[in-house]
Amino acid sequence: MSNKSKQLSEKLKFYNVLLLGALMILIITLTTVLFLKLFGFGIYYKTESRQKNIEQSKQNDTKEYETIGWIRVQGTNIDYPLYGVIKEGYDYPVTDSYLWSMNLDSSYHNVLITYGHNIMNLGPQPKLHNKAFTRMEQLMSFVYYDFAEDNEYIQLSMNGRDYLYKIFAANFMYVADLNEYPEGEFENEDKKNYVNRLLKESIYDYDIEVKDDDDILSVVTCTRFFEDGKNYDFLISGRLVRPGEKIKKYKVKRNKNYTKIEEKLKGDDQNEKDENV
Repeated sequence: MSNKSKQLSEKLKFYNVLLLGALMILIITLTTVLFLKLFGFGIYYKTESRQKNIEQSKQNDTKEYETIGWIRVQGTNIDYPLYGVIKEGYDYPVTDSYLWSMNLDSSYHNVLITYGHNIMNLGPQPKLHNKAFTRMEQLMSFVYYDFAEDNEYIQLSMNGRDYLYKIFAANFMYVADLNEYPEGEFENEDKKNYVNRLLKESIYDYDIEVKDDDDILSVVTCTRFFEDGKNYDFLISGRLVRPGEKIKKYKVKRNKNYTKIEEKLKGDDQNEKDENV
């Protein structure tokens, strides 16, 4: 074999090795990305600023209320302005898509309890989706375990910041009981009592630690899920993502409180499917 042929053969071997190496890197990269997606590592929820939305909503503020923030609930169409009460005792109309807070100073607090209307998904077998749902109807989707397992974050945009909360509880609570909790900044004991009740009565156990100094956000709507003549609220609650904490999927399990929920849903699995979308 001539020297020229040898050189050509060596070049071909080099390029083949280079090509094989590039192919291996590509395979490893694609495998890693697939693994991260399948097992919930990396960024599970992407925060999207709603500051421009807030400014646009402020143009519609009235003497009764003002736009103080914006709330998004993962997996739902809840992506609405958050209003604060200016006029004490004001009762919001049911025609718009929004949430409201009864904190009269309209500020960020260590516990925020926000409310929104549900007028089309009140019954004992909630629908997941319906094109007519334009308020808080989709919050009821969290009664379905598969939905709760797949959607674990709430975003609050307020005071020029975008806060992210990890859901740690999903609850049914008597309206009168929820009204007992104070508005505004919670004292340490009040916050501890509120969180402990949420954890104790939650229909799921979330693999999330809640500390005494964690900020809390609850998103609330009305329901007639139990049809027993009593007034209930349904709420999901999250604690603020801590500095440096990973935004990833975490474990959710049904607990003993879910038994009565399961009984109401039994035999009506079709409600978990989309309708009129």
